[in-house]
Amino acid sequence: MWATLDFEASGLSDQSYPIEVGYSLPDGTGHSLLINPLTASDVWQHWDDHAEQEIHQISRQELHHNGMQVVEVCQHLNAILGQYEQVFCDSQWDLFWLGRLYHAAHMRPSFTLTEVGLWLLQENGIARAHFQQTMAALGPAKHRAESDAKQIRKAIRQLME
Repeated sequence: MWATLDFEASGLSDQSYPIEVGYSLPDGTGHSLLINPLTASDVWQHWDDHAEQEIHQISRQELHHNGMQVVEVCQHLNAILGQYEQVFCDSQWDLFWLGRLYHAAHMRPSFTLTEVGLWLLQENGIARAHFQQTMAALGPAKHRAESDAKQIRKAIRQLME
């Protein structure tokens, strides 16, 4: 039994931080959580206006008003994803943002996040490029965490059939 996880972030730099996390579970259900950067113990200030306008379209104001506290997000993820043998993401960036999220909450994840391309190659002999082609065939990513996590799940299922 495995789940998938995806993050949206404030940008693509080593100063960026997670602003939304979403997951997809084995039964196909999913959920996403906005993350309020003001609740992080670290100083999360980096903001890429291009990412907001052209990619995820999530504003800082929306995060401040509707985002959950960093600790609550980590507690939620641990409660839901901790029961799965594997949790997959599609990018090394997701591993970076997971680390940044849990560090800011002074917590540890109760699950192991694995980049799917590495797992597919090691466990099934399927090249990362084949996964990326399968993802592309499903259509462009919406750049919202839950829908992207569901798309990752669909691509893995197609490759494993």
